[in-house]
Order: sequence, then C-alpha cells, then structure tokens
Amino acid sequence: MNEGIEKRVCFTGHRTIGRDFSKRKAYQLMQQLYEKGVDTFICGGAIGFDMEIAYLVLELQIEHPEVQLWLFLPCNNYDAKWDMRDKNRMKTLLKYASYIDCPDTPYHDGVMKARNYKMVDNSLYCVSYFNGKRVSGTAQTIRYAKRSGRQIFNLCDKGMAVVETL
Repeated sequence: MNEGIEKRVCFTGHRTIGRDFSKRKAYQLMQQLYEKGVDTFICGGAIGFDMEIAYLVLELQIEHPEVQLWLFLPCNNYDAKWDMRDKNRMKTLLKYASYIDCPDTPYHDGVMKARNYKMVDNSLYCVSYFNGKRVSGTAQTIRYAKRSGRQIFNLCDKGMAVVETL
C-alpha cells in the first residue's frame, strides 16, 4: 500500500475547530496538492477537522472525479459515543469513500495513534489543523510526520510556529 505515496496526503486535526479555520483556504490547499499530482486524500474519520476535510474532498471530486477519499478508521466501534447527526454524516462519507481501512478490534489505548501513524506512512504530505497544543494526538501525529520526512502544512495560523519546533 505504501507504493504511490507521492500521490497521497493525510489529514490530522483537532475535534474542536476554531473560528480561524477556513474551508476556502483548506480547499485551495487541496487544489494545489491536486495540481502537484495528489489524487488520494486520507482522513481519519473523527468528528471535527477530519469530517470537515472529508466533505471538502467530496466537493473536490465534483471537479476532479478521479480524486479518491480514503478513510482510515481507528477501530470497529469508533462511533459508539457519537450523536445521530455525526453518525449520519459518517454514513455519507462511508458511502462515497474509495477505500476504507478499519481494524476489526474494539477501542483500546493506542488505536488512534496506530491509525494516525498508518495515515502518515501512506502519504507524502500531511495537512494539519494544529492550534499549538503540544499534548494532543494531532501534535503526536505531526511529530511522527516530521520524523518520517513528510511535508507538513498547517491550516491553523496560531499553531504554525509550533509545527516548526515539534
């Protein structure tokens, strides 16, 4: 699966998105990556940034039907505590995803980290929404992406300087 990583980007971000998040800016970056040859967009399937980005990928598919949405889910009961609205939004994403990776294991410590690292391992680029909070799954994923030599973009202005120092 690691073959072709130069055509893939993964996304990592917080569940709570600040007012500084711009869908337009995110879409423009996705368009730029597409123009560089990226055609596969990997999302982690969480509430918040992941879900917003996945819906933007579906919008990008309207312009570019060859674009693929890959969902890397952490475990088989990832949505157990979600409300019905978020479950329904995910059902739509699952319907349109080109590829779904979901381990057949229940939630346990470490499933999110394993999912995040798998997304990085299968991508050349990593786009984040990182607000600078160093103790978070997003920060951990960015550190791993940096160690792995991935090109990192941050869509949260206040966390940009921190990305460089992680």
